[in-house]
Amino acid sequence: MIEQPRIPDAETRARNVARLRETCQMLDALNLFLDEAIAQVEEENRRSPLYRYRLERAKKLLDAQSAS
Repeated sequence: MIEQPRIPDAETRARNVARLRETCQMLDALNLFLDEAIAQVEEENRRSPLYRYRLERAKKLLDAQSAS
């Protein structure tokens, strides 16, 4: 016979909810940290001469295709 899951008591539910909220806050903080790190890397890439060269080359290719 399969046992039916039981509903935890109010105290256990409250503890679980508090832990879930704390976990969500930690994940939000981590997401913010990662967003800032990504923004910094993107800014460094934009300043890179290689990035600028590739961007100009892509623009020239698009212009050449548009003119054809």
